[in-house]
Amino acid sequence: MLIGIIEVSEPNHYSAVNGLLKTYTSDRNNKVIVYTLPSIQRALEENGLPENSSLVVLDKQQSLKSFLQDLESISFDRIHICTLFDNYREFAQFKPQTKEIWLHIHLCNEWYNDNFNRAINTLIPSLKNKDQNRAYSRIIARAIWDYLVYRPLRQKMLAQFEQKYNLKLIVHSEAQKKSLIKYSCTSPITVFPFAIYEGMEDSSQSNQVLRICIPGVISQVKRDYFGLFQALQENAEALRDRIDLYLLGYITDREKKEMEDAISDLIDSGYKVYYYDSFVYGEEFDKAIGNCDLLLNNQFISKNSTEVYGQTKESGMIFNMLRAAKPGLLPREYNVSSEFEDCTLFFDSYRSLIDIIQKVLDNPQLLQQLKASAKELSLSYSPESLYARLL
Repeated sequence: MLIGIIEVSEPNHYSAVNGLLKTYTSDRNNKVIVYTLPSIQRALEENGLPENSSLVVLDKQQSLKSFLQDLESISFDRIHICTLFDNYREFAQFKPQTKEIWLHIHLCNEWYNDNFNRAINTLIPSLKNKDQNRAYSRIIARAIWDYLVYRPLRQKMLAQFEQKYNLKLIVHSEAQKKSLIKYSCTSPITVFPFAIYEGMEDSSQSNQVLRICIPGVISQVKRDYFGLFQALQENAEALRDRIDLYLLGYITDREKKEMEDAISDLIDSGYKVYYYDSFVYGEEFDKAIGNCDLLLNNQFISKNSTEVYGQTKESGMIFNMLRAAKPGLLPREYNVSSEFEDCTLFFDSYRSLIDIIQKVLDNPQLLQQLKASAKELSLSYSPESLYARLL
């Protein structure tokens, strides 16, 4: 097969592109062309490009419309559209030569349960969110634009793809698939992970302290850093010499001062805290995550009152556990597949999280058991094991 993979909207989704690329190219009869951004190009090249693949990069001087028009001149067996973000207009005009379009759905409600109630229930939390630091007028304008412009474009795209192509959907969890079925989605749905396991080196075995990592952009809008920092400070006497905290991401510009002040306070209480000034990807990301013992998800589970992590959308945290074969610390309310239970510790509150951390510190054998279970699970997410899902 000749497969096209398009990701021109979200640099943070490079692991999903890498997973598709490596899985398809595990069959030497396939050829894959990835259409993408310079940052994803660098990450994919660092990770190693298979011989039966190639990259086409969107240049800053080229419009997305022109970029997609060039792609239309090639006849594919199938095309994956990975993320659209705000590029609905360009993709609504996209007319590729292909038998199949595989559309990746990240927000189930946005595509298949999109009505006026969803617009209101998305807008209200945004207006209440004190951390967004944006003018109310801009938040309201964005919501109106999404409902009046982007919503019809999404509906138009689905109708066109269903009419002209064999449309198939990709989601990243069984829970998302159940949500789409509940919304009367009739297109075939494939569950495919956001990341795969490629035998990432585990360099954590010689750690003298427990290294806890939180992957992702450092933003209070997405994760509760302030609540976590407060809990750690309150228990600094017992924990500061026994754990290091890796914030594997960069601070958003609009939160930079407040977040850096909070991190400084945590450091002043005796902890070692590591974070970055720019987007982390490729070898640098893998080296840092490979050196950690536990991955912590302190995410707000309800993205807004319409999209919920673990139900209608999925968190990259789960797939970082798979990529790195690392055990996780997850909120109890997160709806995770049962296959993760042997390599996950669940907390109900920050008090219970502190108790769990102390339990792991006092019982090294528990950590080794968790790591062994994580490795066993990750082995089932190799490209060769996953390829059958795409057939």
